[in-house]
Amino acid sequence: MGITNKELYFLEGGAEMGKLIRSKDWSKTPLGDPAFWPQSLCTMLSVVLNNPFGMYIAWGNEYTQLYNDSFRPILGLTKHPEALGISSKETFSEIWETIGPMFADVMKGKSVSIPDFMVPLNRNGFTEECYFDFSYSPIKKENGEVGGVLVTVIETTEKKKNSEALKQSNIRFRNNIMQAPVAMCVFRGENHVVEIANEQMVHLWGTTNEEVINKPIFEALPETKNNYLESLLDNVYKKGEKITANEQLVKLPRNGKIEDTYINFAYEALTEPDGSISGVVAVAIEVTSQVLSRAKVEESEHKVRALVDNAPFPIAVYVGKEMRIELANESIINIWGKGNDVIGKSFKEVLPELDNQLVFEQINEVLETGKSFHTQNTPLDLTVNGKLHTYYFNYSLTPLYDINGNIYGVMNTGVDLTDLNLAKKKIEESDKRFRNTVKQAPVGITILRGSDYMVEMANEAYLKLVGKEEKTFVGRPLFDSLPETEKTVSDLLIGVLETGIPYHGNELPVPINKFGKLQNLYFDFLYHPLKEENGEISGIIVTVTEVTEKVQSRKITEQNEERLNIVVEASELGTWELNVKTKEAIYSQKYLEIVGGYDTHIQLTHEQLIKHIHPDDMPVRNKALKSAFRKGYLQYEARMIWLDKSIHWMESKGKVFYDENNNPEKLIGTIRDTTLEKKNQQELEDSEKRFRNLVMYSPVPKAILKGRDMIIEMANDVLLKNIWRKNESDVQDKKILDIFPELKEQKYAHLLNEVYTTGKVHSESESLIFINGKNGGHEMYIDFEYAPMREKDNCISGIKVTIIDVTEKVLARKKIEESEKRFRSLTESIPQLIWETDEKGNALFASGKWFEYTGIHPNGEAEWKAMIHPDDYDENIKIWGHSLATGEIYKCDVRVKGKDGNYRWHAVIGEPVFDEENKIIKWVGAFTDIQTEKAFTNELEKQVAARTEELERNNMELEKMNKELQSFTYISSHDLQEPLRKIQTFASQIMERESENLSDVGKDKFQRMQNAAKRMQTLINDLLSYSRTNTQERIFEKTDISEIINEVKEDLKEELELKNAVVENTESCEINIIPFQFRQLIYNLVSNSLKFSKPDIQPVIKIKSKIHQVKSSEDNLTNEGSYCHISISDNGIGFDQQYNTKIFEVFQRLHGKEKYNGTGIGLAIVKKIVENHNGYITAKGEKDKGATFDIYIPL
Repeated sequence: MGITNKELYFLEGGAEMGKLIRSKDWSKTPLGDPAFWPQSLCTMLSVVLNNPFGMYIAWGNEYTQLYNDSFRPILGLTKHPEALGISSKETFSEIWETIGPMFADVMKGKSVSIPDFMVPLNRNGFTEECYFDFSYSPIKKENGEVGGVLVTVIETTEKKKNSEALKQSNIRFRNNIMQAPVAMCVFRGENHVVEIANEQMVHLWGTTNEEVINKPIFEALPETKNNYLESLLDNVYKKGEKITANEQLVKLPRNGKIEDTYINFAYEALTEPDGSISGVVAVAIEVTSQVLSRAKVEESEHKVRALVDNAPFPIAVYVGKEMRIELANESIINIWGKGNDVIGKSFKEVLPELDNQLVFEQINEVLETGKSFHTQNTPLDLTVNGKLHTYYFNYSLTPLYDINGNIYGVMNTGVDLTDLNLAKKKIEESDKRFRNTVKQAPVGITILRGSDYMVEMANEAYLKLVGKEEKTFVGRPLFDSLPETEKTVSDLLIGVLETGIPYHGNELPVPINKFGKLQNLYFDFLYHPLKEENGEISGIIVTVTEVTEKVQSRKITEQNEERLNIVVEASELGTWELNVKTKEAIYSQKYLEIVGGYDTHIQLTHEQLIKHIHPDDMPVRNKALKSAFRKGYLQYEARMIWLDKSIHWMESKGKVFYDENNNPEKLIGTIRDTTLEKKNQQELEDSEKRFRNLVMYSPVPKAILKGRDMIIEMANDVLLKNIWRKNESDVQDKKILDIFPELKEQKYAHLLNEVYTTGKVHSESESLIFINGKNGGHEMYIDFEYAPMREKDNCISGIKVTIIDVTEKVLARKKIEESEKRFRSLTESIPQLIWETDEKGNALFASGKWFEYTGIHPNGEAEWKAMIHPDDYDENIKIWGHSLATGEIYKCDVRVKGKDGNYRWHAVIGEPVFDEENKIIKWVGAFTDIQTEKAFTNELEKQVAARTEELERNNMELEKMNKELQSFTYISSHDLQEPLRKIQTFASQIMERESENLSDVGKDKFQRMQNAAKRMQTLINDLLSYSRTNTQERIFEKTDISEIINEVKEDLKEELELKNAVVENTESCEINIIPFQFRQLIYNLVSNSLKFSKPDIQPVIKIKSKIHQVKSSEDNLTNEGSYCHISISDNGIGFDQQYNTKIFEVFQRLHGKEKYNGTGIGLAIVKKIVENHNGYITAKGEKDKGATFDIYIPL
């Protein structure tokens, strides 16, 4: 039944638990009716029910339970409310083994307190680990006995779990930092103490964990102190701001030196639960290589842009779909004719006239597909300088890719062919006039009609070339008469017929079945379309000149040149850079080759380089340079005088770079050899001139002579200019022998008369003729033909003269013959054994030196086996086979047997010769006698072995001498000094005890004896000190020089005070030294300064030491690196500088011993100690102005 008695005050309140306790029938429990509960229980229950902390009472030996609302959650859903009024043993049966003894101790009057005590409780249907702060207190009855247990409980399960979670979080945080793939660390406190640093961060700093962990970062890395990093960290720590930075320059001590390091980093504050900042986490990534690489790329791009700007051909770059002009050199800007202000504009905006000419569509296709586009001889209508004209170009469009492989733009390169196309049009316009002279032309000409190439006509020269007769050739399809030529020329004819574009071929090999024999002949030819009035192509006119002999002659020349020039490597452009202010020039090997014909790279001054410019072209160069400084770009052509005095043309282009004051600072550009281009240009102009003359009058020099008096009725321009060298007015309607009387003394006058008289054609080849032209006489070789001209009645009315100047061909052949002769002579004049094989290694040529030396012609394997030493043969064949298979240079050393049967060592080298398709066509090489070098090497090896044996003997002698020196040292330190001590002792006793019995002379003698013994003892001690510098154990310790100096000052305290001397030690450093030796060194030098001080001036000795960085050989220091430089100077009597090395020698004195005591060993000891430290010492002095000793000790 419930409790309603108002007198039970102790049951009042307590919220829900109060209600439960009041409503419970306690009579059924060991406690019984509450009215009879002990006062102490009542009082404590009142406290429990009204306490905000979890509390419960276990009363009596049964531990009957009463608890408040705050304790109820500890019991959970499965124990409450059944726990009220029952025993604790029952409620907490699962842990009673743990808490039961505690309860028993409390019942005995003991209090128990346990923080964060883990108790496994089943309070929610499952067992869980729970944590509590327990306080067990005894509740005493009125009689003093313990009646029960008061349990005060604060559950800390959540706190414990949070603590464990925080601990695990910290462990994970630390592990994340240590295992991070980037450099990470944690700084704690306002001094930024390094708490954690992973391996990447320690490596970045160039330190070890021991050097940085638990140390302030700017003490561990003093090089980074007082810079922006310190202020950034302070800012993050104080304000909590997150800071990130990229590519920041930091100087860090790495690899034994301070290195410039570029890093990306981030600083972020570490906050505690209360919001306070306890530290900073740092993340860093080193990007030094990326920054330096980008700098190199930028420099490279700058140079590439300069080269592109000065390239001799048009280049432009268009970016994006808008075709924005990012780059355009001067050549392409000039072609566009829109001014220089085009960079950054759209290509469509700059050249709108290209719309509907497919160019924009071609660029878009390259951008979309990534496929390059190339076209040749394409007409484009351009508005240049305000006028619309048609121009012809070869041009290419090439995709440009970014680093991700995406197309970002298109590069446009091209060649302007407009002039060439205009020339071809003029040729077409003059085609009709040309047809009238075809029959009489001395070169082969035929006209073909239709798609089956029906032969409409063929002149005599053409028929002679193909070995056909007119009646069987004309009127038939070309390939019916010449089927062997179809494969070679059919496509060319089709191309001309279909496109209308003339085809000009040079030295084309064509098979011709001539007189029943198939021959491979070479031709220069022109296929020119024949157009009707309506523009339709109806046929082709073919002009042919056989050049078989010229081609064969040139091939012989090329073969000889290939033999003499094994490998020819060339590049088109030479690059150069000139510092305008200092005149310092930087240039490539190709530049040297173009300027002066240098085959190896040498360093020349600017003045030496410009001396190669032809004197007549210096004004051109100077004018161009002056203009360049004004306009910003350089371009000129000049002749260069090579080392061999030959003249070569070159074209130089460059760009001027200005300094901040807009003064020219440097020039960067290119140079190219235009000699061949000049030659080809000249030849092209000559060829075009001959071609125009051929079309207008005749393709070869020709004249018509009338009557027996040989009146010149007509002479074409070629004959007038090239052969006769006269003006038309000089010869027209005049007798040829009046104009050229010199022909009377030559065969030509007689031959003209004979042809006119007999009517027989006369022709000769390579005939020498002398003619007086308007500019004087000249000789030439000619192919000529005198043919009679007949009237209708068959009478002879004149002579047709046809002349071809073959001087160049004759001279070329003579040159080939001379070149062949020189090559043969060269191979016989040099000592090397020259050889040549085909691409498979079969012998082609061997110089006469082979037979002269071996008595064998090396034509095959048997001969080689007979010449090569058996021990070398297999290896040689292996190397040769490898070279044949791979194309690598053939190189080895072998012994070759001479006619006398003796073998001599030869160095063998062979290199491949490639054709135009980069295929090996032959091998050329040489065997060079190296017997002398081999013998020298063998002798040198013997001498080295002998010298090594001699050094070993000397080392043994040296060891023996060292033992003897040790023995002498022992004798010096014991046996020699003992008699000296006795002499000094006995002399002192005699002087003291027998002084009255001695005469003044005797006293003087004894005094001298004592002084001599004293000097002898000093000498022995100094010698021992000197010898010990070599023999004593050398233990190096890191020592502050200041400590050594202070110890020496203390040792010399009396001497310093006696002379009132001052020792100033203004700078110091810490180095690895042998302390006792270095103390001896400082002692000797300071003593030396005191000894040689001026008597009337206070001695001042200054000692300074600092770290000295040696970058190159200086101060007689052969090794680069860091040194401790110790300088000791005084204001004493000094010395003459000529003795600066003598003073370090043993027993060397610059003053008499009467004036300055000493043995002359002190400075020798100093030098020996310096050498023991691998250092170097020098002395500088000036009489009466003091001395300075400089010592360098490597760190």
